Amino acid sequence: MNFNDTFNFAEIMKQTEAQLRSDEGVFISDQSNPNKIQVINQEALLQRPLTMIEQRMLYNIQKVDTYSWSRGSRGGLDTGFEQINNVLEGGLQPGLILWSGAPNTGKSAIMLQVCKNIAERNDNVYVSYHSLDDSNNELMPRYIACDQQITIAQAKNPERFVEETEIIEKRNEGLKNLYRHINKFGMFDGNDMTSLEQIEEHIENILMTVPEGTKIVVAIDSFNDITVNSKQFNNNDARNEYVAKAIKDWTVKYNAIVMCTAHLRKTNGRRPTVDDLKDTITLQYEANLICLCYNEVGVKEENASVYWLHEDKEEKQPVLEVKFGKNKFSSFKGTKFFEFMPDQSYCIEATEEANRRYASLIYQA
Repeated sequence: MNFNDTFNFAEIMKQTEAQLRSDEGVFISDQSNPNKIQVINQEALLQRPLTMIEQRMLYNIQKVDTYSWSRGSRGGLDTGFEQINNVLEGGLQPGLILWSGAPNTGKSAIMLQVCKNIAERNDNVYVSYHSLDDSNNELMPRYIACDQQITIAQAKNPERFVEETEIIEKRNEGLKNLYRHINKFGMFDGNDMTSLEQIEEHIENILMTVPEGTKIVVAIDSFNDITVNSKQFNNNDARNEYVAKAIKDWTVKYNAIVMCTAHLRKTNGRRPTVDDLKDTITLQYEANLICLCYNEVGVKEENASVYWLHEDKEEKQPVLEVKFGKNKFSSFKGTKFFEFMPDQSYCIEATEEANRRYASLIYQA
């Protein structure tokens, strides 16, 4: 070690000791978490009493730090898809998330599977899933099919398959899982509620019945089907702008994750962009995360070049492309791929090698 190194080390130690002396009597470690600091003496911060504005800032710092520690080591809710968790730097966080795509791309399927996974994989969580388009008669069989990897038809029409014991056993197990998670997962259709006001009242009812600190997830399929009872609008743009701002407010007011499927303008078969979101620029602006969904098999059928093959099926199977077009949770902007089985409403994460292959096929096209 030369003279300069010795001098620099001594100077650093001197500065550290001075900082410790200045912090003495100001900060203390939290008794329940030694890594978390607290202010023990407000007046010692600036060597004088704090002004009203300074006290407000002190409160804001404490509130954010408490929230940051409450997120745990993951940083968000486990979605059951490591690719999505990684894109979001740990998992889903409070904010407005849109799953956007043309009809029959798989956007509703992946949102439902994410919600199902969240309820099953996380503690202190309640997921409220609202289907404003399809009824529970259509939706619950999709949950069961996804849960047990049987077909939607097998889950929906058990009488047809009474001779297939394994199918009936799997269907019943999926149904049992719905029962087992009624404290963490609720599924509601248009017969239960459709309006903005009804859904918000439902959120408040949830908060009155779940334990304090429960994380709330609200999923709505779809944004464009939400009605408004309390106001009249001259056009759809005004209505959608009002709804977009209202559901974004829920993410702050209730510290909630709000997910919606959203329609796109006609793209003539091309892969969508954020600008293809239908009806309102406000929805783009308010969203924290926009997931643009596309599958080429759904557009080009057997002429598709991006597909996967299932050992039990002859035809090409769709690859669900999820492009993260807007992402305020992290710096990632790109596409992740999921091998999709529409008849089971089930998505499988593509391997890293498959991700590269699918991305290469898109690039070549």
